[in-house]
Amino acid sequence: MKKVRWGILGAARVNERLLPAIANSPFGELIALGSRRKNAAKDCVAKYQPALAKKIKTFDSLDEVINHPNIDAIYIPLSNEEHTESALKAIHHKKHVLIEKPITLHSKEVLAITEAAHKNHVKVMEGFMYVFHPQFDRVKEIVDSELLGEVQYVHSMFSFPIQPARFYRIDRSIENGGGALWDIGPYAIHSIRQCFNQHPIAVIANSHLNEHGADLTTSGMIDFGHNRRAQFDISFECVRRSQFEIFGSKGKLMCHAVWQHENDEALLTLVTDTDGLKEEHIKKANHFTLEIDHFNQCILNDSAPKLSLDDALWNTKTLEAIQTSIQKKAWIKL
Repeated sequence: MKKVRWGILGAARVNERLLPAIANSPFGELIALGSRRKNAAKDCVAKYQPALAKKIKTFDSLDEVINHPNIDAIYIPLSNEEHTESALKAIHHKKHVLIEKPITLHSKEVLAITEAAHKNHVKVMEGFMYVFHPQFDRVKEIVDSELLGEVQYVHSMFSFPIQPARFYRIDRSIENGGGALWDIGPYAIHSIRQCFNQHPIAVIANSHLNEHGADLTTSGMIDFGHNRRAQFDISFECVRRSQFEIFGSKGKLMCHAVWQHENDEALLTLVTDTDGLKEEHIKKANHFTLEIDHFNQCILNDSAPKLSLDDALWNTKTLEAIQTSIQKKAWIKL
């Protein structure tokens, strides 16, 4: 059976989960990993996939991976502000690309990636692993079934107390990709947007900024029009949370953990006017593995990814508007 041959750019921490998912997929194989830090690529493979250390090529550069003739797809977990340049390089080399969220920091760059992907006939997807967990399918099923009635309000809450080992996330301003907005904010905004059938029309937000201009905490509201709205809270100063709650005219639904561990069942709490409170336990699943398997099959079958580049564009546009609102302390229209 033909397999998708992968390369990874960077020895980022997220490789702890994605590297094994890529290397062990029945539909793909990991060919190479490159990092600009000397020996970092080699150490990363030895740490997360030691059984394949002799099989996976490692390089002390990114371009050697992008230029590798035997690689079909590239995974990009680099710093937020570096995604666009590397993605466009890979696309122009006819590589399919999975880009860790956020896909870019600017909507115009999403448009450039989209144009390049169409021109070079490659698949490109933003890496929101949570949408591949079966609990997300169940959430969408409940919303689409109108069991909750018309969705009127959504509240998402994503946070974890940042530790010194992760201070690289907050050592530069929001404008340069630092802070909670561009780190966990994409999850908060994306999960909200999946609950409505229209795009946001305006946003407002307020932040606690550090000395670098990175937001440690941001809270805000999103107006979807027609009396439909959402609230989001993201923070590096609060206890760990990754949850959202959906309120409709007939009921409400709580997703307790979006960042769902593969060894735990997911829990949804549903409350409706007719049936009262019910808890649903969703089977265990590894959303990283499911994400990679899905993207591999899209490449092999020439099918559209579950997450479109239009979806990526609107998530970026919303985050851009929130950033502007933080700076101007006002409602910003999209």
